Amino acid sequence: MSKRPEQANKDVAESISARAVIIGLVLIPINAWWLAQIEYVRYSDNATTSALFFNCVALLLVLIGANGLLLRVAPRFVFSRGEILTIYIMLVVASALGGHDQLQILFTTITWVFRNATPENGWADELIPHIPTHLVMSEPAALEKLYMGDTSIYTTGVVRPWLAPLGWWTVFAGVFVWTLYCLMSIFRKQWDRERLNYPIAEAPLEVSAPNTVLFRSSLFWVAFGLAATIQFIRLAHNIWPYMPTLNIGVHNYVFKGMPLSAAGAIPISSYPFSYGMAYLLPLQLAFSVWFFFFFARLEMILAAMMGFTQWRGFPYIQQQGVGAYLGIALFVVWAARDHLKRVWQGAIGGAGRADDEDEPLPSGVAVWGFLAGVVVLIGFSITAGMSALGAIAFFAIFLTTVLTITRIRAELGLPTIELYQVGADDVLQNITGGAAWAKKDLAVMSLYFWLVRTHRQLPMPVHGDMMRIGEQSGIKLRGLSGVILAASLVAIIAAFWAHLHVVYQTGYESAKFTGPAGWAFGNDPWRKLDSWIASPREPQYGATGAYLYGVGFTLFLAVMRTQFVWWPFHPVGYLASGSFGLFRMWLPIFLTWLIKSLLLRYGGLSAYRTARPFFFGLIFGEFSAAFVRTVIDLVFNLACRCSGPSLQPL
Repeated sequence: MSKRPEQANKDVAESISARAVIIGLVLIPINAWWLAQIEYVRYSDNATTSALFFNCVALLLVLIGANGLLLRVAPRFVFSRGEILTIYIMLVVASALGGHDQLQILFTTITWVFRNATPENGWADELIPHIPTHLVMSEPAALEKLYMGDTSIYTTGVVRPWLAPLGWWTVFAGVFVWTLYCLMSIFRKQWDRERLNYPIAEAPLEVSAPNTVLFRSSLFWVAFGLAATIQFIRLAHNIWPYMPTLNIGVHNYVFKGMPLSAAGAIPISSYPFSYGMAYLLPLQLAFSVWFFFFFARLEMILAAMMGFTQWRGFPYIQQQGVGAYLGIALFVVWAARDHLKRVWQGAIGGAGRADDEDEPLPSGVAVWGFLAGVVVLIGFSITAGMSALGAIAFFAIFLTTVLTITRIRAELGLPTIELYQVGADDVLQNITGGAAWAKKDLAVMSLYFWLVRTHRQLPMPVHGDMMRIGEQSGIKLRGLSGVILAASLVAIIAAFWAHLHVVYQTGYESAKFTGPAGWAFGNDPWRKLDSWIASPREPQYGATGAYLYGVGFTLFLAVMRTQFVWWPFHPVGYLASGSFGLFRMWLPIFLTWLIKSLLLRYGGLSAYRTARPFFFGLIFGEFSAAFVRTVIDLVFNLACRCSGPSLQPL
């Protein structure tokens, strides 16, 4: 009997290479500095807002190219595939934590409130008494230098005030990563049994595979060259504005006049990588994404015709999406009920326990580690001033959402997913009303803004893909667990260092700081807290009904999909209808869905496989050129942004 690929990989699994780990650890601080410069200060590109991080993909190609050179000149130093992917895994884990939607937000949030409390906004009296001061930066001299810039952090007087708040947040972030890693370890084997494909892991696995067909495919190189050329044309235009360019970035078009204007902005973009990633989507999902995007717009128009024009009011598109997340989580847990029973039996040493020999963590470590992590997160919140009920409710909703996001990525590989500012804090206030929560509850929720702003680069979905890469490439998962957790801890420390280093040099209030972090990450959570305290929200029964409707309709779609082969709608497409990040890509997803449908209909699986290198070429070409462009930006201090949304009338 032939073995499944997964089993074959386990038979030849290799130990973690010390030199690969050392190289990865050395690169993490460099990567943290690069992210702080490119995404945070200059805002010249966003490497970590899509599911594939272009800095990591570019590094992977560099490592593969360097390995080819070593094979010719120094064969004994050649890296194995496992070593190359170990370095890649470490950089992906580090980029997720130090990137646009995680610690960049946290760092800004904790530096903002004391500096920007003024007599006009009244924050000193209304907000600061309720904020746990050990978790924010409040020392005036250190803040003054942070905002003015032209300062070095390598002096005792500057660094000392940061030790306590960043120390506490390092502990929290470390426990947070550990908790999600344990949760992923609990579900991984079940999702293997369900044969989830982990599409986001396909690109690094494909390009690093021995004897990969990509580098021998002319279609790959044509697409690679096309995508890279588009990037360099846009770079040339930014340097020399008289040069022509290609406007492939996001352009938001709006209808004039009611009721069509109620549909909101219709985004149009055409990034090459989005076509490449859309090609990996199942046809049913790709169809559902663009269908439900337009269906949601139609709902908004019909609601406006009935007189419902309030933003985030009826038909509550985003709240329906939140309900869809909860509905999918119920479906995921129900499908895994037998597996979860075996894992629990393994954790307590009972009969019939799960076979976890080849899992990232033993079942006992995963289960008790997860429970202990949740207890610490809740205890941290209570110590900060949150009520026990508030902390339990917040993390119950948040972790449920994270589980759904991880499952969606593992099964379907959406190019991005975004649940924008409608997470656990918003759900709790909509259901109970703002007055049900103490001001300290609301203040701690504001400090957790980095967890719930977009839900985009959370660690658990990344952990799932990295485990898949390790399994498929022959890396021992137990050893990989140590690497991922060590890389995460180093990444947290490196991210805080990089932000201190770069911002003290630049200064938040200097002209050299061009990113939107101030208003988006710093002001926004405290402005919201101010409004929550000044005008407590009444219970939103319409939004609560939308949550319940979203749960029910998602379960209906899931059941119909499992019962009828002809059913065209995927529940994740419905969920995605409220995702700002995803519906910016509706046009590439629609066009790629159309192309892929025609290929499969008239050419079959052979035509699909023949075209596959072309779409991989679009991903690797754009991502490689994007990384080169950022290096040019840093070397020559161009400080240019090569993409940006605009608003156009229809």
